[in-house]
Amino acid sequence: MAHDADLTVRLDRSSRIGLPLQIVAGIRAEIAAGRLRPGDGLPSSRVLAAQLGVARGTVQTAYEHLIAEGQLVTAARSGTRVNPALQTASSRRPSAARALDSRARSRQGSAARRPGARAVPVRTVPSHHSAGIAAEVRIDARGVSVRPDPRHEPDFRAAWRRGLDTRDVSDDGCGTQTVRQAIAGHLRLVRGMQVEPADIVLTAGARDGLRTVLNVLAPAALGVESPGFPGLRRALANTPTVDVPVDTDGIDPAAIPAPLRALLLTPNHLHPHGDSMSATRRVQLLRWAESCGGHLIEDDYDTEARYAGSLPPTLADLDSSGRVLHLGSFATLLGTRLGIGYIIATGPLSAAIAAHRRMLGPAASPLIQAVLADYLDSGGLRRRMLRMRKRLAAAAEAVDAAGLPLTQVRGRAILERPAGGARRLRRALAERGILVDDLAGKWTGGQQTGIEIALSSLTGPELTAVLAALRAELSQR
Repeated sequence: MAHDADLTVRLDRSSRIGLPLQIVAGIRAEIAAGRLRPGDGLPSSRVLAAQLGVARGTVQTAYEHLIAEGQLVTAARSGTRVNPALQTASSRRPSAARALDSRARSRQGSAARRPGARAVPVRTVPSHHSAGIAAEVRIDARGVSVRPDPRHEPDFRAAWRRGLDTRDVSDDGCGTQTVRQAIAGHLRLVRGMQVEPADIVLTAGARDGLRTVLNVLAPAALGVESPGFPGLRRALANTPTVDVPVDTDGIDPAAIPAPLRALLLTPNHLHPHGDSMSATRRVQLLRWAESCGGHLIEDDYDTEARYAGSLPPTLADLDSSGRVLHLGSFATLLGTRLGIGYIIATGPLSAAIAAHRRMLGPAASPLIQAVLADYLDSGGLRRRMLRMRKRLAAAAEAVDAAGLPLTQVRGRAILERPAGGARRLRRALAERGILVDDLAGKWTGGQQTGIEIALSSLTGPELTAVLAALRAELSQR
């Protein structure tokens, strides 16, 4: 039975690191060392505050941070405890997985036997998405939308109403002071980053941020990860790129060609399997940038989709010489309609980046900025993140229980197949009204082929239907 743990968190009041983040680091260390196990209860914020001699709000801030990371969970009348989902898939009991799979098949079968019943509520999208393969698309599992739509969410709608009353229109091109403060507070709570609002430059998304950085940096060539995420490469049409090999730890500085002075990195989601760059490599790359006067452009995309385990610190937070240019956006959580991202720049290029953004003008209207600031300050986005992580954890359990040869990668399920077999499988699923992604188009610089299913875009019944269709197709091959 889970117990209320006795924590051995030690605080250094002379440190420049805030007390909430010291508590966060201490609890992370307890979990990593196994002294805190999945399901273990933690002391109440009042009790721990008394033990540590700090304000209760300090502990509450630390707990909220760890809950947003997915390290802790909380529920009414059950207190705060270590997320049970932190246990590895191999530690789950096979009998429980089989029972879950059996229940899922039973529910699907009973629904099919009811007269006029459908096993899954269909979500129709325009037929042109099917590329002429299926007359009707019932389920789109390609990650083309963010579910549920934030516009239907009470927190977001309330922020929108309050945003209509905004009086803060003093955007010098880098963003209003209100939204920059809200983003800095959000990053402190969910990523443990110590960011000054003045170091944040608002952009119209991550690609716009990358174009802004490149216009100022003007590198002769840009090093890109190979294999790597192709998303931001679409903004590199006018910038020569050089592929730099990636292993399981990330880019090896020894493999960086001598003329390069700028790298575009995704350290917290290496391709193809979503690993994180090792701490050693992070330090080595920071030293490389310092030694040659280079810059690291850090794309922190998709970190919100990690529903278990802790996130390593960003390169920007480890950087002491201003050599990291950090790109972020809210697209993973809110979709692309909001169209807001940001650059964090603290080094010699920060003034030039801010000046370039001012020359271009504001990236978003003061109204949109006010809505985002209210949504962040009210905790609406953090609550949405927690709900998304719960849905992803439940989807991961369903995928595990399905017994299919799927690999899970940060909110996605991947099935590797030769190119021809993957093409035939995508077509067969499309004929059933189910669209999945082509894995070969999800990364560059490698030979991985197959299909990809975006778990975050599916409801529970839709995922059940997709897994059943995939099982049926694989059984015929």
